[in-house]
Amino acid sequence: MEGNQAIIGLSPQPWMFADDDCEEICTSILYSLADSACGLAVFAEAQELTPIATLDLRMDYLRPAAGDRDLLAVATCLHLTEEIAFIHCDILSNGDSQPVATGSGTFVRNTDGQRFQAAAGEK
Repeated sequence: MEGNQAIIGLSPQPWMFADDDCEEICTSILYSLADSACGLAVFAEAQELTPIATLDLRMDYLRPAAGDRDLLAVATCLHLTEEIAFIHCDILSNGDSQPVATGSGTFVRNTDGQRFQAAAGEK
């Protein structure tokens, strides 16, 4: 994490493949990777750990993710307000300059509700 950006690496495992007959990583793995990287980018930009929640995450899958190379998710916080964060994320196969997938995320910040406040007060 640096500035408004977070980078996460993922090494492919056989259980991540979409099909036993091919070595392409399932798109749901890419979605989860992007969601995690986007959340970290919110924390990188905000410089504080407060509860957040994904409001929206849209993915465009540009080409199959080959299972023989590590993946990198590069998420950048484009705009941060007191309540909302807007993130862009590219997922790349290690060594490629063109993304496998790209995504846009919107996160709500400071989701401390009564439930969180009550749990904090009990400790």
